[in-house]
Amino acid sequence: MTRILKSLLLVALGLYLYTRLTTGVIEFYIHPRFISLVLLASVGLLIVAASFFLRQPPDDGHDHDHEGHTHGSLSWLGLFVVAVPVVLGLLVPPQPLGAAAVGNREVQVGSLNSIAPPRGDDRMGLVAGERNILDWLTDFQRNPDDTAFNGMEANLTGFLYRDERFAADEFMLARFVVSCCVADASPIGVIVRTADAAAYADDQWLQVKGAFQVGTFINAQMPILMAEEITPIEQPKQPYLYP
Repeated sequence: MTRILKSLLLVALGLYLYTRLTTGVIEFYIHPRFISLVLLASVGLLIVAASFFLRQPPDDGHDHDHEGHTHGSLSWLGLFVVAVPVVLGLLVPPQPLGAAAVGNREVQVGSLNSIAPPRGDDRMGLVAGERNILDWLTDFQRNPDDTAFNGMEANLTGFLYRDERFAADEFMLARFVVSCCVADASPIGVIVRTADAAAYADDQWLQVKGAFQVGTFINAQMPILMAEEITPIEQPKQPYLYP
């Protein structure tokens, strides 16, 4: 019976990983470069499950009472460890990190510091309207003269984040940067200023068009995006950015 239960749990875990791959939500948890490894793991679990199911129970070679001991049985702890991720995965709806997770992490605003290595020149060669938040923050890091960005136009997407540090006409347009998985995800963002800031909700996804102007946020000078047009949008299929 334990052999069959073990096989079923491994099948469930393998199918769970496979469905997360086919629906795309696996990218809520890991960098896309690891997707092939998850696929291999899913296939491997199904193969192992089949081998357990097809394997014949061993002949113990004796017929004495087995009370008090078993032969080759899977521990209940092992079954529990396999079952937990399957049960949690079915009960908890898959969601990417958002504004609620920003408050628990150090936010990089206006510069990247050590969040990611400098990006290649191919990204910096993009026209202003094609750069994302990570591209701009990398550019800010490379050029210490904030005034060099005055008047540069940007077209950015991200989710809205704000706390008690923000003025009534300010919010941060944020994204999470993932290097490996959500465990190392770091929030980054640019400060947006608009008279209509209060009209938008926390964690709402927005497309913001405007131009940068040097300003001050929490006693620090940085390029601030002066919004000219703000459009609410649906959460993108891939909400994270990658260094």
